[in-house]
Amino acid sequence: MQQPIPRRGPGGSALAALTLDVESAREFILARAKPEHEWRVGIEYEAIGFERATVARIHRERVQTLLVMFCKAGGEPTLEQSDIIAVRMPYGDVTLEPGGQIEFSGFPERELDDNARSLDRFVADLHACASELSMFFVGLGFDPTCELESQSWINKRRYAIMRPYLRKRGVRAWDMMTRTAAAQTSIDYGDEEDLGRKYVLGNRAGPIVAAMFASSPFAGGVASGYKSTRYATWLQTDDDRTGPGPASLDERFDMRRYVAGVLDVPAFFLEREGVLKDVAGRRMRELEEADLDDLPSLLSMVFTEARVREYVEMRSADASTPEMALALAAFWKGLAYDSEALNEALSSIPRLSRAEFRALQAAVARDALAARVGTLDVLALAKDLVSLALFGLARVAPEELHYLDALAQNVLIDEVTPADVLLAESKSSGIERTIRAHAIA
Repeated sequence: MQQPIPRRGPGGSALAALTLDVESAREFILARAKPEHEWRVGIEYEAIGFERATVARIHRERVQTLLVMFCKAGGEPTLEQSDIIAVRMPYGDVTLEPGGQIEFSGFPERELDDNARSLDRFVADLHACASELSMFFVGLGFDPTCELESQSWINKRRYAIMRPYLRKRGVRAWDMMTRTAAAQTSIDYGDEEDLGRKYVLGNRAGPIVAAMFASSPFAGGVASGYKSTRYATWLQTDDDRTGPGPASLDERFDMRRYVAGVLDVPAFFLEREGVLKDVAGRRMRELEEADLDDLPSLLSMVFTEARVREYVEMRSADASTPEMALALAAFWKGLAYDSEALNEALSSIPRLSRAEFRALQAAVARDALAARVGTLDVLALAKDLVSLALFGLARVAPEELHYLDALAQNVLIDEVTPADVLLAESKSSGIERTIRAHAIA
């Protein structure tokens, strides 16, 4: 029987601290497994805000004003010094990305209808606040109009550490931090084998998901040449913590090999007595003061296609409309929560070398569903995965199939991505008018 994991006490020292090594980290992760009847789905959804009059990105002071309004609407703030860095709403958390992107993290729910209600409440509150402040928000994977030099960085301790370190690790790391926005889905796992299957699928299918949800064809006010500028940006961020997750491309997944790979990811910081200690570039196994209580922070510093925290987080999709964020959740629920769909999906994904996987990512960033790498046809594989998601969801939650309608229409019938629609509209309406027409709030 697994013992409860000790947590760090108020004074910052661990209670009977356990050494951070492969075995303790493995046990920590497996202690978060849940029986099937407790499985939930979580959604994260990011949006980028602009001044309505000028289409300039909202400055950090304006972001603070926005968060104050969320507090007045019933939220509880989290502060760093005098800055609000997060607001707990009755339906989920509103947090900040480095460039002031607004991220909504809904509470995990068993039914997608509850995820939808939470997301709807967030969008409604965001719309009310943005209207009063003469702002608007878009669900796109990349800032479509403003250059890196015009971004306003959020005052947050962790970003002050990450910013200089990541700048040295990738030429587009600051673009990733300030100009990208994503939609993510979190799913639960039942045991070590189940975790491995879901984690492996999330990583290996990551580029295909990125293709289906590509929604960032603009940058600097022009067409960027990519269907997913966001995905292209990640390819030049930090090879130590991006791409396919540790052990996910192996012929057979091994939990200990995966954990060893995570422990090799350089950390950003350690938290001690409420203070962040800058250890950027050092591995936690090299730090004498690091212990098992530091593992959750380290897991959050891994930026791979899928990663493990208290759940498996699927991270490959651009932000798009709320409807597509819910389609993403339905897609992963259908694939991950039906064992037959999960097995078929794993069998359908070609096993690639790291170099082949990188080539696939680059092709998807540029061409999305039209991408081909060798004999791998991205559109054909996307159709297989959407069909399997429909099959799986029909078995575990048939009343939720309508959440897959938009994705099925795009992939199975129209063979397009959100980026294709945006590019087509921009040819007749112009990019700025197209962006405004696709505002979510």
